[in-house]
Amino acid sequence: MKFPKRRLGVISAIAMGVLIIITLVAAPANNKINSGSTYSRAPYGYGAWYAYMEKRGTPVQRWQKPFEDLANQTDAQGSVTLLRVYSWLTLDTISGKEREWIKQ
Repeated sequence: MKFPKRRLGVISAIAMGVLIIITLVAAPANNKINSGSTYSRAPYGYGAWYAYMEKRGTPVQRWQKPFEDLANQTDAQGSVTLLRVYSWLTLDTISGKEREWIKQ
């Protein structure tokens, strides 16, 4: 079956348009880039956890400085909990200084 070039071009353009629409509609809605982000309020983000803890009245502080600054901090009241969140799987990556600070 032979198609004229113009008709073949129109059919190809329609097929490409349908493929693009299907791709946009069927693409996953969640974005893995922000998964685990402390700024995301989605259920999979730690921002939702922070909001929940603050709503409960638990004082929560996001520490965005090097660990050495936290270890040298003297104005901490009561106990301090260090929670590290990585967006990738890691092995035990606690340094000697961190291990000593945890033991205190």
